[in-house]
Amino acid sequence: MIAERKAVMLPTLTGLRGIAALAVLFYHIRLAMTGFLPEAAIALLAHGYLAVDLFFVLSGFVLWWNYGAGFAAEGHRAAPRFLVRRIARIFPLHLAILSAMLAFAAALIVSGRDPGAQYDFAMLPAHYLLVQNWGVAGELGWNIPAWSISTEWAAYLLLAATGGLFARLPAGRIAFPAFVVIVALALGGWFAATGRASIGADIAATGLLRCLAEFAMGIALCRWWSGERERADGARVIYAIAGGFALLAAALLVAGLPQPMAIPIIMVAVVIGGLQASMAARPALSGRVAQWLGDISYAVYLSHFFLWILFKLLFIDDLAAVSPATIAAFVALTLAVSHGLHIGLEIPARRIVQRGGDALLAALALKYRTRRPQG
Repeated sequence: MIAERKAVMLPTLTGLRGIAALAVLFYHIRLAMTGFLPEAAIALLAHGYLAVDLFFVLSGFVLWWNYGAGFAAEGHRAAPRFLVRRIARIFPLHLAILSAMLAFAAALIVSGRDPGAQYDFAMLPAHYLLVQNWGVAGELGWNIPAWSISTEWAAYLLLAATGGLFARLPAGRIAFPAFVVIVALALGGWFAATGRASIGADIAATGLLRCLAEFAMGIALCRWWSGERERADGARVIYAIAGGFALLAAALLVAGLPQPMAIPIIMVAVVIGGLQASMAARPALSGRVAQWLGDISYAVYLSHFFLWILFKLLFIDDLAAVSPATIAAFVALTLAVSHGLHIGLEIPARRIVQRGGDALLAALALKYRTRRPQG
């Protein structure tokens, strides 16, 4: 059975996940705040899409933190149970939100209105299977934020297929930072060579590689940090590497080098900071509100885009005339709906899928043992 690590809690990472989800939410609604926020604030919110890069590094770290020992010990034999848990985690809510959007698009058609190019019915099967951002679709569609879940699903499948191969990612004091820098420079070089200046450019074509690179960095970070934290001088080295990453990323940006080179390095440094903060006597972002935001972050991330479509349809006539109170109402609505989805759908569905998947795996294992030749 695949081993899962539960001895050490990392509360700051949970809080960071909640903040990242809110950053994406405000990125998508920022144009409705131009009437009362200064341009500098809108410009800051316009960088909220970079929270997705934090998600990718966090995801690689957390999955290896929880399942890495099993993959290192069992290789591909650890894959079935791992995949059951990932399916239980991401698919129920994704399917529910996408089905709600399908019903909405159908209602528009029935009422004689054009749902628009975003609702491409020909691409719907790919969206349901979460393969839409594997080079299948030329543009983002339906529930736009789900593109990153599509690429993470690909990362999960790759991790499952390769088994313990990821246990060989560089984790030494020199090898790990070198790996991060080399992958970041290669990713940025590829963006530049294809004429894309931003890591968020042409997501349908670039999102998968972006995810896989940062997901691998997260796994390598987990292996490196897990070892360093046990050493007597580990804390000093960890802080030195995080500071070095931050300085390098800043230097890349100041030098005018491609932005996609710097972003992954920045996000690795942020996660390292979150890890160290989790080890403090009073971990940062460990309060009830921050942990709650982290717990409902997946629901916030997947639901806010569709909720904003409905909210604008019902309550907003002019994006340039939206009041702060209206924005506050939308954020409160999103948090309330996300809490309900987390409690009423995510948690029970996850338990049901896990129980069903584990039962199926047990039945298949029993069937294999009874059929295997003896002697």
